[in-house]
Amino acid sequence: MPRQSDLKNHTSKFSTKSPDHDAARQRENQRRHRARVKSRMVELEDALSSTQRELDKALKQIENLTTEVERLNSLIQTSSNPLQDTSSPAPASSSTECHASCPPAVDDPDNDGPFLPPPLPGESTISCREAYSIIKNRIAHSDIDNATINEWLKQGFRRASVPGSGCQVQTHLLRKISSRMVATFSFISVVLSLISAVFFLISMAATLLRIMSHHNHLSHISLPIRSLPHSRQFYSTVLEPLGLSLVYDSTVSNPNKTPRILGYGHDSEHELLNLFEYSDYDNSAAKPGPGFHVAFNAPSREAVKEFHRKALENGGKDRGEPGLREGYGRNYFAAFVEDVDGWRLEIVCRVVEGEE
Repeated sequence: MPRQSDLKNHTSKFSTKSPDHDAARQRENQRRHRARVKSRMVELEDALSSTQRELDKALKQIENLTTEVERLNSLIQTSSNPLQDTSSPAPASSSTECHASCPPAVDDPDNDGPFLPPPLPGESTISCREAYSIIKNRIAHSDIDNATINEWLKQGFRRASVPGSGCQVQTHLLRKISSRMVATFSFISVVLSLISAVFFLISMAATLLRIMSHHNHLSHISLPIRSLPHSRQFYSTVLEPLGLSLVYDSTVSNPNKTPRILGYGHDSEHELLNLFEYSDYDNSAAKPGPGFHVAFNAPSREAVKEFHRKALENGGKDRGEPGLREGYGRNYFAAFVEDVDGWRLEIVCRVVEGEE
């Protein structure tokens, strides 16, 4: 009696699908995947463009707010009273107005101020010592000296009611100055908070851009080359406009190492391209097949043009001049070349023109 495994081996599965159905389904899945990737890239490009515009607005706002804070600080530090209301002229005569003939304000709040005018009948006053303390508490984060406070309060100085008790200041004048100081410094605090918030947003956006620049599913690509000196000259030149540089050279770190290796990237922690030199390249290294190429992102269309020009100047071959390839996607500005070993390279910028 035949075993079940033998029967299974001699039984073929019946299917109405064509023999190349699986291959067609795989190609269709790949096509859909590429479409999803391109759609996602377009979304990210739009998000980056929008973020860049918001950053530009935020930087402009910081510049304006910083100017305003500096202006307010300069007003506070000025020798005259910056909090005095100048919107309407002072009355022609006032009991609190100090004319040129008035004695100078006291330098010491504990001084009785014998040359100051006496308090008027029914006038409410507070000691100079307490007035100075109130003002300094209101602006504890600012360096205000007694001379500046003297200038602010000089119109309301009065001699001591009781000898040894120190000079006095009109209460209503102190209250008026204090309320305006609170409003002014509250505004400054709001401005500083806005600046801090804007800087936080910039930091978050910079982090996002950094993640999008470095967090890729591909770690790096390695290619075989014939001549390390020729490839070093070629890639060091063409990758410069992209912000990529030579971050590893085995001939420097390990001269006896074979094969000799070059590494290019943003920094040593993010190598993107490795080149391995083989002395028997023509016999051992696999040749570039149809459809294979390495594509680099460029920050601007000018960088695409510069990459293409430098590639041709350093032994590369033209395989497509810089220009829009709308069939590949919106704002897809690219160029194509071959390096000195025949490897096909693409350089592409997807940023909207004028927003690089």
